[in-house]
Amino acid sequence: MIARLSSAASLGAAVWLLSGTAFAQEASYDPLGGTKHRYKESPQNFAAELRLAPYLPDVDSDPALHGNTPYKQVFGSSPRLLVSGEFDWQAFRIPHVGTIGPGIGVGYATMSDPAQFSQPHNGQTTSGESTTLEIYPFYGVAVLRADVLWREIGIPLVPYVKAGIGYALWRASNTLGTSSFDGKSGLGHSLGVEFALGVGLNLNIFDEYAAKNFDEAMGVNGTYLFAEWTHADLAGLGLQSDPLRVGSTNATFGLAFEF
Repeated sequence: MIARLSSAASLGAAVWLLSGTAFAQEASYDPLGGTKHRYKESPQNFAAELRLAPYLPDVDSDPALHGNTPYKQVFGSSPRLLVSGEFDWQAFRIPHVGTIGPGIGVGYATMSDPAQFSQPHNGQTTSGESTTLEIYPFYGVAVLRADVLWREIGIPLVPYVKAGIGYALWRASNTLGTSSFDGKSGLGHSLGVEFALGVGLNLNIFDEYAAKNFDEAMGVNGTYLFAEWTHADLAGLGLQSDPLRVGSTNATFGLAFEF
């Protein structure tokens, strides 16, 4: 009798241990298992940005205009939309600071309004033709992203700074095609410098489970909403003679992905 009880007790202990082991194995794969979930962050080497900005080019700031405002007279003083994208290589990680590396960007903006012309006795008169200015800004910058607050403290803010060279292609046209004035074509380029200061809000904190799944499925480590002060001074860098100043200073907003 005692032997039978001892065997039953041993069998019960074995079943309990096997059940506990099975539960532990299931918990390790439970998507809600917290620290037992076998998640490993994917490598992070790049960042991509989708960018929107109200854009008002600095054409009328040129000292050679002697206070005249041709851009304002034709297109007014309301900002237009600048749509752009940026791709960064996070080439190096500085311990307890963040990442640094090169980035490139390209954008597009256009403005079009009825042409204005002067009459001797009637002043400015609106024409039936339209005047259009298209601008394609490019830039290459060094980017420092200080993600130490997010990675080491858990504060979901990533401040950053950018600095480099800006370049823009532009085209002024009317109903008949590319404009010309005094033998000069309305087609050209402008060179200068580019600076930016910004901060990104890491959206992973709002749904960590979804963020981990996004990383495992697509390799995206972090998704950010960002706001940025952007300054492009396309005044020629002393290498161009009186370029069209199509740079601007504006607030930029957008969505960024690190992967």
